[in-house]
Amino acid sequence: EKTVKCINVQNAGIRAVNGRYTLSGNIDGVSAYRKIGVWKEQEVEFCLYRYDDLCEAKWWFISIASKGSQPGAHDDKDFYMAPASLEHSDIPPESTWAINDYGINPPPTIICKSELLPESGEESGDNWN
Repeated sequence: EKTVKCINVQNAGIRAVNGRYTLSGNIDGVSAYRKIGVWKEQEVEFCLYRYDDLCEAKWWFISIASKGSQPGAHDDKDFYMAPASLEHSDIPPESTWAINDYGINPPPTIICKSELLPESGEESGDNWN
C-alpha cells in the first residue's frame, strides 16, 4: 500500500485552509499532514489529522493546533471535520467534509497523492523557501 505523502485541500470556504499539506509525523497511529499558512494576519500551522474521540468514532480534522500542543486538544481551532471511513480509516476521505466551529461553507474536497510532485501553478500562494 502506498503512503499518502501529500494532500491537496481545495474549495474550502476559508481560503487559508486550501493548499498542499505534506506528511508530518503520526497522530492516532496514522499519518498526519501540515501546511504553513496565514490566518487572521498570523502565520499558523494548519494540521490535517485523525482523532479518536474515545466514543469509538474516528474523525479527520483540519485545524490549527494551539502553540506547543499536539493537535486534538480541546482548544484547537477546528475548521472542518469528516468521519473516517471504515474501509480506509487511515487516509482522509475526499468529499464527506463538514464545517466545524471556525469553518464556513463550502467544506473542502481533498485529493490524496502518493508522491510529492513539484508544485505547479500553486493557488494558495504559500512560499516554501
